[in-house]
Amino acid sequence: FGLTPEDLGRICNFDNRTSPSQLGILSEYGGVEGVGRLLKTDMEHGLAIIGGAHQNDKPTFKKGKKVSPEDFTVSKSKEDLGPRVNMTAVDKEARERVFGKNITPPPRSDTIFEIVWEAIKDDPIIKVLLVGAIVVLALGTAICPSEGFIEGLAILIAVVIVLSVTAGNDWSKDRKFKKLLLLQSDKRIKVIRGGIKDQISSWDIIVGDLVEVVVGDEIPADGIYVHGSRLVIDESPLTGESVPVKKSANAPFLFSGCQVSEGSGVMLVTGVGSRSSGGQIQELLNAAQSEETVLQAKLKVVAILIGKIGVAAGILTFLGLLIRWAISWANGEVPELGHACLGTGDSQTLARIQLLAEDFVVGITVVVVAVPEGLPLAVTISLAFSMFKMIRDNCFVRHLDASETMGEATCICTDKTGTLTENRMTVVKTLVSGQVYYGEGSGEENSAPYGENTFHPRIRDLLMEAICVNSTCFIKENEKSGLPIFVGSATEGALLVLAGKCGVKYDDVREKCKPVENGSWSFSSDRKRMSTLVAPVAEAPMLGEDGDFTRVGTSKYRLYTKGASEIVLSLCTHIVDSDGERIRPISQNDTSRVQRTIKRWASQGLRTLALGYRDTNHPLVTFESQGKKDDPEHDLVFIGLVGIKDPLRKEVPGAVALCQNAGLTIRMVTGDNILTACKIARECGIMFGDGIALEGPVFRSMSEEERIAVIPRLQVLARSSPGDKHTLVNLLKRLGEVVAVTGDGTNDAPALKEADVGFAMGISGTQIAMNASDIVLLDDNFVSLVQSIRWGRNVLNCVRKFLQFQLAVNIVAIILTFVGSITVGSSPLTTVQLLWVNLIMDSLGALALASDEPEDDILEHPPHARSESLLSRPMREYMIMQVIYQIIILLCLYLRGDAWFTPDTSFFSPGDLTGHPSGRVRTLVFLAFILMQCSNIVMSRQLNGELNFFKSIVRNKLFLIVVTIIIAIQVVITIWGGSFVRTIPLTWREWVICIVAALANFPFVFVCRMLCNLY
Repeated sequence: FGLTPEDLGRICNFDNRTSPSQLGILSEYGGVEGVGRLLKTDMEHGLAIIGGAHQNDKPTFKKGKKVSPEDFTVSKSKEDLGPRVNMTAVDKEARERVFGKNITPPPRSDTIFEIVWEAIKDDPIIKVLLVGAIVVLALGTAICPSEGFIEGLAILIAVVIVLSVTAGNDWSKDRKFKKLLLLQSDKRIKVIRGGIKDQISSWDIIVGDLVEVVVGDEIPADGIYVHGSRLVIDESPLTGESVPVKKSANAPFLFSGCQVSEGSGVMLVTGVGSRSSGGQIQELLNAAQSEETVLQAKLKVVAILIGKIGVAAGILTFLGLLIRWAISWANGEVPELGHACLGTGDSQTLARIQLLAEDFVVGITVVVVAVPEGLPLAVTISLAFSMFKMIRDNCFVRHLDASETMGEATCICTDKTGTLTENRMTVVKTLVSGQVYYGEGSGEENSAPYGENTFHPRIRDLLMEAICVNSTCFIKENEKSGLPIFVGSATEGALLVLAGKCGVKYDDVREKCKPVENGSWSFSSDRKRMSTLVAPVAEAPMLGEDGDFTRVGTSKYRLYTKGASEIVLSLCTHIVDSDGERIRPISQNDTSRVQRTIKRWASQGLRTLALGYRDTNHPLVTFESQGKKDDPEHDLVFIGLVGIKDPLRKEVPGAVALCQNAGLTIRMVTGDNILTACKIARECGIMFGDGIALEGPVFRSMSEEERIAVIPRLQVLARSSPGDKHTLVNLLKRLGEVVAVTGDGTNDAPALKEADVGFAMGISGTQIAMNASDIVLLDDNFVSLVQSIRWGRNVLNCVRKFLQFQLAVNIVAIILTFVGSITVGSSPLTTVQLLWVNLIMDSLGALALASDEPEDDILEHPPHARSESLLSRPMREYMIMQVIYQIIILLCLYLRGDAWFTPDTSFFSPGDLTGHPSGRVRTLVFLAFILMQCSNIVMSRQLNGELNFFKSIVRNKLFLIVVTIIIAIQVVITIWGGSFVRTIPLTWREWVICIVAALANFPFVFVCRMLCNLY
């Protein structure tokens, strides 16, 4: 190539973008055409492609990945849709090797070893535990080199295992979120290659590409302006200054990450990935990105509180052991250490010091067990699990806390088109030259398919030109079904299909009838119309009786306008006569007739669109120097009205009913006609009872008190502006609602930001709307939004399941260790055993419970209020049941086990049966404790006092695997743990005792819950 990445960086430099010298550098290389030549780019047809389209072919349109609803009703021939072509550039690999890929890599992940080291550095309790273990190891080795090191080494290994498993969980979670971070950067971009325009992934953009950008797009790479129409860029994402910047040959530099706020244009890509301006900033953002969700913050408070209790319990445990140790020394008792190296007085003194060190380590371990570091981990695992599951349900979560917040949602403000309806637009009725034409699907008796002879030739040519040139949409073929799909507005797509039925190829019309530079006025939610200025080809009808209009064919320019019916009609001063040959001033009768038609069609659920035009000999320009723009749409000639059918999605009524049963209020907020909106709202169950519908202007004119008074009954807000949506969301939030909002347009961004959870449309939504949202609905479907509510509630439920499990184990472990230490003088559970308990509670417990899928009846309960406690009454009752049952069983075994259960002297050695309690009973207590946690974790899956503990248990395979692993490891530890874990093998009778104790947990809780449910 004739340029290096450094050369391109010098040509398109963000820091010098306003400097006159920057244009001089571009001129040195021959301007944008010169740069294109050096990059071997054809400035009209783009890069050559493998598909082999000829360079001198005119642009056509082809099939590609799904970007619009696939199930479209009207099919076209493959010839009409263009050839099936591979859009890969011929020299893609060479360009990526020299200039890089258009991917900003996520920051480097820490290794497991680094995560372990960070945990040790950041956690003072772990440091103290390690120091204590090293002291025990040193003293034990000094007393008895052959065996004394085992206890200290066991503690060290156990700590490392606990840290490693936790770190492994963190590492896995971090990789998943890095993957999500990368997925967020993928966008659909329009590119011209080999003379073919198509959408490709932004990751596939390479230096030398010609990229087309329109209103709402985010610029995918750095580049130079080639040509366009009224292209205005919002550079605030890079500069922080919200001053729109107009792009032209005199200000040609475009930078990645900026957003198109007006117009359209084509750019030549010069910098991609981390070599682009936005990519460099994104690298810094990625490195600094760490989100803490609301739930994690709540749980951190809980963890700190429990941690304080744990510290107090650890101190009390150590003090109790210290007192017993002092009394034992005062009485001259020989210390019990589990090995036989206590011959001399010196070794006995060292042994006493070692016992004190071990007691200190037990106290520290109680603190380690008590601190529930698994709580934030459970939230993270559950969020990561739900986020990837939600992608399968067509919900792409952009912000970590969004899925969690959806669990608390009480109100949804949803759009209509594409969300509640299928976005399968079809023109079924037209009103042209005073005559109504009913097409297929209109439901009228005298309907007939649209064809070449439907309209008068002159009015047909005018209508088709108005449809084809005043549009940015194009049609591609679905490779599976062979049906056309729309890239761009589905409404425009429906009009293009109408043109096809009438025998007109839209790309031919666009080729002949060229738009004037800077002659495009884009659609916006405020204007509710779009216009394009062209050099016309179609002949217009002649002027009627009076006036001094230009005759046919003598006008240099023609402005075509389409948009909301009432608005375009109000801008018209003339109308095409019934014969289609002449135009005349529009009368009150004409206006009334069109308005009646609009209302009738709207009440039938049709979307109405009006088309008009104006001939002129003057190019229409913007008054930039005056800081304002002219709206050129005035004195228009009314061409006609189209009625577009967009069927309600079959699954939406059921989904709406599901939400309403779940305690959510659904409101429709749409820019559509109020009659159309009410018809669809009633069909899907949003509008019922004494609910009311308002139009945006009426809502706008109300005082705040009036709005607050009307909101409880408001079910439909039609003809609304983005400002109305923002106002409604703000009011709902102030009234205490947790609000979810859907939006697709650039102007919806403020409302999406204002909402607790913003949903952008993945198909019809602009990139700006997606950037402002928390979740992207990949299929634009309301049902997918309902799925996000299920998963959001499930995140909270999973965390609460884990919370009740962990708190029960925590309290039992603390009480058991403390009471056992005070009564007997030694902890029932050794340090290594307590660390195994900690591993079950935190990492394995979080993994098992946080990965549960939503229950079938999860939407039959009201949403969890933000002010509501995480621990519900049934959860508190369950924890009390567990603590009472486990403490009674374990203390009875620990204090009276030797007396109640006679040992088999032929199986156990005398050493196993000495001491009070004996090694056999200590193992018995340890095994019973762990097995009871297995029954505890099964029952913890039920949060609302349910009596069926095993409901849907086989659905979560990971849960069953984790419980199986815990039991398997416990069996291995019990049989072969030896002096490392301080366990001894047990007879089958002892195993039966422990298993019965664990299984008896189920009937005990069943009876207790029945009594609680009764009273």
